[in-house]
Amino acid sequence: MTTESTGQGGRRPVRIGKYEVLRHIASGGMGAVYKALDVEAQREVALKVLPPDLAANPRMCERFRREAQAAARLRHENVAAIYEFGEVAGTFFLALEFVDGIDLHEYLERHGKLSPDVARDFLKQAAKALAHVHNQGIVHRDIKPSNFLLTMKDGRPLLKLSDLGLARQVREEDGRVTRDGTTIGTVDYMSPEQAHDSGLADARSDIYSLGCTFYHMLAGHAPFNEGSLIERLTKHVNVEPPDIRTINADVPDDLVHILKRALRKKPAERYQTSLELLRDLLNPDRIRAPREAKGPEKA
Repeated sequence: MTTESTGQGGRRPVRIGKYEVLRHIASGGMGAVYKALDVEAQREVALKVLPPDLAANPRMCERFRREAQAAARLRHENVAAIYEFGEVAGTFFLALEFVDGIDLHEYLERHGKLSPDVARDFLKQAAKALAHVHNQGIVHRDIKPSNFLLTMKDGRPLLKLSDLGLARQVREEDGRVTRDGTTIGTVDYMSPEQAHDSGLADARSDIYSLGCTFYHMLAGHAPFNEGSLIERLTKHVNVEPPDIRTINADVPDDLVHILKRALRKKPAERYQTSLELLRDLLNPDRIRAPREAKGPEKA
């Protein structure tokens, strides 16, 4: 992707097909993201471009293609929409809804721990997004604050789930891009089973990662944010996170219960679906304060 000289000391806008690149937004392991203008539809988009070295790798191209296929089926207010996946002169790109705002991780960096009411609202929106994604047979596998975009709508914060680059269809086993026995995801928010093998991740793994994200909202940091990569992975598998009330004393009993259940080490002891978690969020009166002496609640 290059600019072209106008011959008069200026440069023509960078173009990828019908998209005019306006500015760089971010870069990550699966490519750079630009704000761009769809000159045909006259709308701004987030253009995700696969770097040349990855584009030359068939497995990476396959992951990029699957991201497009997975996201193309999603239509929900709390999920960033995908418009097009394509290739122009060897450049692979994904055109996504442009969300005018910042990601949740940056928001937390600026504001620190959130009030329980704000965190509850954000968790409701995130659970709705995950419920829609899971209903389409997709496991995200990289739920974390930086993959939620925060903008405003009608004067209220609106959260949108983004980046399905690690997603896979639940029933898609043949030709899986991720090999058994490998780990993909982000360590600070990774479920115990995903730490062992990404192929074991299911909807309940996303719920664990969402629980870690919720913990970050309430505490101002992830549950296990210190130590080496191996040390943090080991803590996810074997160690209970510090009681959230020792960090944020304002957290009510119902949110403590929801957080603890989402962060159970064993998938069978967590919420089994995002809708189940959402029901508890919407009906706090139906939740009893958890009694640890009786052991973990069975789903």
